Amino acid sequence: MLKNWIYKKERTLRHNKYTIFGIKISKRRKLNTDINLWDLRSYTMAAALHRSFEKYRGAYSGRDIVIIGGGPSLKYYEDIPNSIKIGLNLAYKMDNINFDYLIAQDNFSIEEDVEGFINYKPDDCVKIIGLYNNPTDYERVLESTIGRCKKREIYILNNRRVHLAPFATDISCEPFVWFCGTVFAALQFALYTSPRRIYLAGFDCTDGIGHFFYDNNRIVRDKSVYDLYHQYQSWKDFKEYFDCMHATKTEIISVNPVNLKGLFKDVYTQSYIDAHPESLKENVEIISEDKINA
Repeated sequence: MLKNWIYKKERTLRHNKYTIFGIKISKRRKLNTDINLWDLRSYTMAAALHRSFEKYRGAYSGRDIVIIGGGPSLKYYEDIPNSIKIGLNLAYKMDNINFDYLIAQDNFSIEEDVEGFINYKPDDCVKIIGLYNNPTDYERVLESTIGRCKKREIYILNNRRVHLAPFATDISCEPFVWFCGTVFAALQFALYTSPRRIYLAGFDCTDGIGHFFYDNNRIVRDKSVYDLYHQYQSWKDFKEYFDCMHATKTEIISVNPVNLKGLFKDVYTQSYIDAHPESLKENVEIISEDKINA
């Protein structure tokens, strides 16, 4: 606490905030306003490829969407009836969840089971795949994988954050904005559909292996890619953008949050509470069918 009183720096989308000997100072961030060739490439490619997203504009108005990651808290997830399910990467391995969409933008996250990703409900589940604007990026999903997905949507991912475009608002013509995680692409897509609520499940935002807890046989080449605590600043940036643009029309709810606790509305399943009584000492809201249908 004393250290934070002497000096603390916090970044938001628009400001750098400092605390120096208890005195708070806020300075507007100097953002890069230059447009480079990568930006032009991204916007040109998006204008050509993204028209197919037009059909999703407001498509789920009044509905609930659940975005599902692979954090350990997903073990305690309980189905939210009549909701649209969006799974990240290999989340379909949770065989108790019926996914409507799977989304991936990094080759390493699906390469150990590309066949499973491609062949999951090929006639019903839409695979949404992001392409980095660098055609030689080693993380880019292979064209051979994309071409074999029967139902698919392709989006262009801009590798840098453009001034005054922190997230893509109109994905039918804008590139998705990279924010250090596939979940943020899923959020840009979900918000475009104008849902009543977006539930987040399995986003623990923690250090260490466990992001793909449902696949114990997974080959881990680089352990650092599974340390997701570094995403927390991106979550804070997204929350600032969301509060400004969408909070009056859409509610975001964290199911069994860990490090995202307090960022959005928090709810818990009874099974999670039973397994973690020591970490939930205060009164918490238990998710129930009555509250979902309210």
